Amino acid sequence: MLLYQSLKLSDKKTDDERALLYMGKSFTHSALFKNIDDAATRLARIVSAGDVVTICMPNTPECVYCFYAVNRLGGIVHMVHPLAPLNQLKKFMDAAKSKLLITLSINLEKYAPLAAEYPIVSVHPARSLNGILRFAFDMKVKPYKGDMTNITDYDSLKLCALPEEPARDGATTGVYLHSGGTGGEPKIIELSDESVIALSDRGLEALCTDRAHGMYMLAALPMFHGFGLAMCIHTTLAYGGVSVLMPKFDPKSTVKLLKKNKMHFIIGVPNLFRALLKQKGFNGKALKNLYVGFVGGDCAPQDLLDEFNGRLEKVGATARLFEGYGLTETVTVCAVNNFAHNRRGSMGYMLSDLEAIVVDPDGTTPLAAGEKGEIAIAGNTLMNGYLANPQTNERVFFEYGGKKYVRTGDFGYMDADGYLYFIQRLKRIIKISGISVYPKEIETSALEISGVTGACAVEYKDNGKTRIALFLTGAEQDKQAVKRKISNDLSHYAEPTIVEVIDAIPVTPVMKADTIALSNLAQQMCSQTRRSE
Repeated sequence: MLLYQSLKLSDKKTDDERALLYMGKSFTHSALFKNIDDAATRLARIVSAGDVVTICMPNTPECVYCFYAVNRLGGIVHMVHPLAPLNQLKKFMDAAKSKLLITLSINLEKYAPLAAEYPIVSVHPARSLNGILRFAFDMKVKPYKGDMTNITDYDSLKLCALPEEPARDGATTGVYLHSGGTGGEPKIIELSDESVIALSDRGLEALCTDRAHGMYMLAALPMFHGFGLAMCIHTTLAYGGVSVLMPKFDPKSTVKLLKKNKMHFIIGVPNLFRALLKQKGFNGKALKNLYVGFVGGDCAPQDLLDEFNGRLEKVGATARLFEGYGLTETVTVCAVNNFAHNRRGSMGYMLSDLEAIVVDPDGTTPLAAGEKGEIAIAGNTLMNGYLANPQTNERVFFEYGGKKYVRTGDFGYMDADGYLYFIQRLKRIIKISGISVYPKEIETSALEISGVTGACAVEYKDNGKTRIALFLTGAEQDKQAVKRKISNDLSHYAEPTIVEVIDAIPVTPVMKADTIALSNLAQQMCSQTRRSE
């Protein structure tokens, strides 16, 4: 079954109920499917079943329409970060064997050179808004005036009759998403229609509710992010909720929507929730409108969870912010804390019919409760594999007990009660004199220091020896005091040799800490110090 078909079958809305909310304008259930079918009629002359179409857009109504339209035509949707550099986008499109690029008109200055190899469909960012807002947008952002060869405006695409819906096997790949690339070269992850549907079938369980009809979900996580696609868009729409589309997260707008009782579910990365806490309006009785929040995409410091939930408790709100665990290789979320069962420091319980075991990184036999190793996941949300990467696929998949598991590359353990704990990315474990050091523990220790708002520990080489650099955000710190605290909290092996306060922790396209960039920065700092000696 196609994602388009599953959405039509499962959607619980009547024609005049809201499905999308975008910059103050709402779009009904009937308008949603009318616009999806309209997009399909525009693209049908270009896209056939099996074609790969790259969509490089933030969360706008047209991004939703084009995603489902390509799926409706039997194509494979290749979602890419809308801020991807030109060379990176070309590399991604070449690897995916893409046939077409769909992007915003404001990106043409950057992406127009790709028209020499790929046809481009250009979408106006304010297309779905009224004429006044579109005029205001054009006054602020001047339209592209360059060569339009092989570039077509979305509204200039010729309409044609819709072909019959293809009978695609649900196990066939329908979506390409990119891995975070935090541990090396990013990979293209193949997800089937049925794997995304399987996660959405558990959507209400993941959201700790028995209904989502008429409830509003913040859709600030972009659709190139598995959680943004599967939970903020597909699950929300399938269960009759309203996806509140934000091309870029706006904490002020989020607070305004909370006050209007139009924001019930919030899913995001840690920085999103920190930004909300900084808003003066994020307080008072408006917080009682929030039902639940989930933080993922990167480890959430315990102080963030405590501060956020403390704010909610103080005003008598019943909502809570919970941490969960997932990865794009399993369409993201597979374990969550929730109202019924949560344990401090854990990632929560596995969702129904998904299983986790912990194995030795080179083995397949489950370790006992409490023993640390690599987390592996089984269930029907598993990816089909990494595109054109048979060697890696052979390494990450294995069978145990008649079930297929995928290695997550994450180091952790499960306790005797079935709670899952994440410690560290395996590739981020640092060996100092043969001793394993866990950057997450260093970061946790650093975040306990007054004035520290962010922390990321990475390794670098100094004359061939492995060293640790700790990058912090927030107030300036006594670097020696930071080193002493970490040494006392952990061990002298964990003590960083570089401690540096920076403006912001850089992030990858999927908003995880960019450890590679920080390792390179540490290496540069080390080299500069050596030259000055």
